[in-house]
Amino acid sequence: MLKLSKVCGRGRAAILNGSVDVNIPGALEFQYLLEKSQQLFAGLRDLPPTGKNWQPYFQRTFEVYTKLWKFQQTHRLVLENKDLYGLKRYEIGEIASKIGQLYYHYYLRTSETNYLYESFVFYEAIRERQYFRDVLDAKNPPLMIKKLRYYARFIVVCLLLNSNDTIKKLMDELTGLIDEYTKTFKPSDSQEWNIVLSEITSFLEAEKRLTPTNPDAPTTQIIPPQSRLPLAKTIAPAAGSDAPARLKLQEAILVGNYTNQIKFSELTLDMYRMLQSLEREPTANARGGGAMQQPTDAMVVDGENGASNGEVEKTAKRTNPHKYLLYRPTLAQLLLYVATAYKDINENSALLLYVSADGSKRQNGESAGYNGGVATAVNFSRKPAEKVDLDQTNLIHSLHPGDLVPFTRKPLFIIVDSTNSFAFKSTPHVFNQAFVCLMSPVESPSILKDPATVGSLFTMFLHSPVKAFAYISDIPNTQADSWVKIQPIFNQIEKLVIDALDASTTLDKAFKRFMQDDFLRQIIVRYAVTCSLLYSHVGFKEPKYLPASQPSLPSSNYMTPDLINKLQELVGVVNVAQSYAFSADIVQ
Repeated sequence: MLKLSKVCGRGRAAILNGSVDVNIPGALEFQYLLEKSQQLFAGLRDLPPTGKNWQPYFQRTFEVYTKLWKFQQTHRLVLENKDLYGLKRYEIGEIASKIGQLYYHYYLRTSETNYLYESFVFYEAIRERQYFRDVLDAKNPPLMIKKLRYYARFIVVCLLLNSNDTIKKLMDELTGLIDEYTKTFKPSDSQEWNIVLSEITSFLEAEKRLTPTNPDAPTTQIIPPQSRLPLAKTIAPAAGSDAPARLKLQEAILVGNYTNQIKFSELTLDMYRMLQSLEREPTANARGGGAMQQPTDAMVVDGENGASNGEVEKTAKRTNPHKYLLYRPTLAQLLLYVATAYKDINENSALLLYVSADGSKRQNGESAGYNGGVATAVNFSRKPAEKVDLDQTNLIHSLHPGDLVPFTRKPLFIIVDSTNSFAFKSTPHVFNQAFVCLMSPVESPSILKDPATVGSLFTMFLHSPVKAFAYISDIPNTQADSWVKIQPIFNQIEKLVIDALDASTTLDKAFKRFMQDDFLRQIIVRYAVTCSLLYSHVGFKEPKYLPASQPSLPSSNYMTPDLINKLQELVGVVNVAQSYAFSADIVQ
């Protein structure tokens, strides 16, 4: 309001002097749009996390920010005039940062990766034009914090876009900024920012350990960071208007609830991997250095013509399932989201629930469907009135197989990555709807090196089988020639599994139903690849080291002679054949 009063004061002075500056109304219009945009942005946090009531509010916010951005582009010289408004570069940066956040949150709400690219466009523009360059000179700690938060948010977007070159540059710059911030202001939150750096570093190191590079060019990755569903794997729709509707994965809930897990902000490594496995590869292409091309429907960063993002809803039909990302939810929160997603799907769509969490077991007695499951977070803000049995408390704050029975009235696909995943083998199936539960091994064999530093092996297989295979086979990432050969072999392996499952006459009808969806099809195929490798590995012979499913997926459905030959070729290329023994009946 300070600048607004100054602008009004100058206007009154001009009138008293008998002269009216035609630029003053422009400054007043900009101030109005700025304050309106700030009010709308602040209101985003009050929108319900579920449902669709948020869409009109987002559309209105986009409209105001479009007008604001276009206005400051058109009237930049007037606004930068100290006698009229005195717009500073960091204030332009703050607007661009808000727009980047707006696109990112819209991506979270819609799961459409094109909005992620649009967020990247604005964040990258801030960095290239150095809008926050002089923030430190202002000796203003709140402004410096805004700059640090911008960097942290930009890194999250780059992680989701696999823009590794940009991440490396941002990390170097952020490290220097935190050092300057600490030395200049000696703030009380310096430790918190060092924790942010530590989390990002651990996250990146986990991915780096599994991503081979060319020894002749260490910054060049041999396996490209493509982890989303390629468009080439899209199932062609059935011909004819009378063809039955295919099942479509419409809603997905991704839960990260391990007490100790690699994470950055509220995104765990396992959630990150599964999130990317449930998205198609974006149509936008990467430019050199990790920067992204600007989507055609993004607001224009430069120039005077900004596209109207008030029509942001008038986009192409959604190509990815809608996702809820839940970091350490309580049981009540988790069930609320499951119930909401369940309400939104119909008989021709499915709900996927992915849970990565500590196991929770009943120590005494038995109760069908409620003998244990996976732990959820506990809200300690309310202390119990009296001492409660610890076993009982753990059971109360756990997700049990029986808790999911009401939601099996519609197609439900569950992935449980937990130390007690096998508890879900007992999930009652009473409504004759498609139901599949994939369960991780409950322990890791000693042959694996530092499993806690790379995330879950089971989720890794579902996300990138080639990296998981290299990890369990202990293949050095310096064997460039071998890595170049095994990527296409894995593509051929997945194709053979698809063909075998499609041709199988004994495959459970639930698997057949879920394989109608592109994403679930890929997950089922990669689960079969996981079983074919782990069940054949000499170091994974005990049942606790192996995955399972309900209903079962016997290897006789996919372990054809051609697949066995291709698997033998795979292990032969990297000289690890001595660790595997393949056969058609490894999984019963």
